[in-house]
Amino acid sequence: MVLNYKSHFGEIKDIDLKSKRVSGYLSSFGNKDSDGDIIVKGAYTKSIKERKDDIFFLNQHNWAQPHGKFDEIVEDAKGLYFVSNPLIDTTYSMDTLKLYEAGIIKEHSVGFVTIKDEVTKDARLIKEIKLYEGSNVTLGANSSTPFTGFKSMNKKDVDAELKKFLKAFRKGTFTDETFGLLEIAIKQLMEQSASLAVDNYKIHLEPTIEVTPKPMTDEIKAINEYLKRNK
Repeated sequence: MVLNYKSHFGEIKDIDLKSKRVSGYLSSFGNKDSDGDIIVKGAYTKSIKERKDDIFFLNQHNWAQPHGKFDEIVEDAKGLYFVSNPLIDTTYSMDTLKLYEAGIIKEHSVGFVTIKDEVTKDARLIKEIKLYEGSNVTLGANSSTPFTGFKSMNKKDVDAELKKFLKAFRKGTFTDETFGLLEIAIKQLMEQSASLAVDNYKIHLEPTIEVTPKPMTDEIKAINEYLKRNK
């Protein structure tokens, strides 16, 4: 059995540091993703009903780093909404809460097996899912794993994200592993910012204009002769 993964960007509803709870959306309905798939409302219903207590909240899809499970996980008109149980008291969970608070973690993803689907002319409709886990995702584990959404950002967005990462890095109290991931992210953002700056410069360069010199009039010739004599 191979799990499939679908990410959902920018849907954090609340972070309560005191209770160590997070809420937001793990998945959305009706949007065609880069694979040409659309998750249909109702796809999670059976799985939630039959195995709610066996659906885990993970850090970066890592089964060795569970945050716990979900206090609430339901489908609404928008997507798969969740409220986590209090995150367990581990260094990676506490780092995750800090990254949520800093505005760095803004993305979730689900790990699932497709049970029923339908292929249409325009997309594959995923109608039933066996859900195993939902994860916070943002920090890639190495420099070749870019952050989702980087390519769709403009320079202003990238620079705003870079500012957040630098602030978290300078003022944070993270584990060495998380500091290492933040450093990778900062380098990626700096490279992206520089690349976009070059692209913007090229776009705004004035086109080269070839100017055909006009023939000199008798008046201009006379002025030139006067200037030469009076140097």
